[in-house]
Amino acid sequence: MSTTTEPYYGDLEKTDIIANLLSVPKEDRNESWTRDFITNIPTASFRCGDPQVIAGPDGFPYFQLFLPEPNVPFTCYVLDRIKDDFLLDRGFGVVFNLVNGEPDYVLSYGDILNWHLNKEFYTEHSAFSKENTDEVIVEDEEVLVGQPNENILPNYTKKLLGDYLRLNGVKDPKMALMMRKDKNGQEFSQDLAFNIGPENFENEDVYRAVMRNLSWYLPRHYSFVGIADGDLKNDFESI
Repeated sequence: MSTTTEPYYGDLEKTDIIANLLSVPKEDRNESWTRDFITNIPTASFRCGDPQVIAGPDGFPYFQLFLPEPNVPFTCYVLDRIKDDFLLDRGFGVVFNLVNGEPDYVLSYGDILNWHLNKEFYTEHSAFSKENTDEVIVEDEEVLVGQPNENILPNYTKKLLGDYLRLNGVKDPKMALMMRKDKNGQEFSQDLAFNIGPENFENEDVYRAVMRNLSWYLPRHYSFVGIADGDLKNDFESI
């Protein structure tokens, strides 16, 4: 299904580090283990699974990667290369070493996107407000509205978000980047805004589920809100 555009090779030293890390019993893995793992996976050599792509328990598609088997020829897959070859464009997460239904590690699409944009899978500090709620623009509130640029949200990710919302019944999904002053009125924070609310769905539970699932496509530090189309009608753009 997914193939590399040309043969390439990973860093075998990183591959050995990953192999040693995966030999650690799961009950003994701590924050240090996680830090070492995510530091070394981008350029290590992996083989793909069969099938290459599976549906996770969350319903999203994941590309399977496994460590190479000793003395067995394999096609090399390197995370830092395949993200550009097909992961980001097609909307895949990655699951590592899935055996008997138990993975060693899982990256969402948003985690991989964050690596692509920021060279880290998880970002602690950012301008995003960390709000994931319904929003109402308060009268006289200072709000600036624009569109997220490619360094925040590439066009292929916008398309995936739009496709997901259309799949869930939103006829014309739109978004914007909303910036406003924090509660102390000192600094601006930002949120992605989508033109959706409970009224767009069968019931509020469905709406909440759709909102939760949007986070799979986004870096974990991103915040996003559902907001009535009328409040920002002229500022939203279709995705």
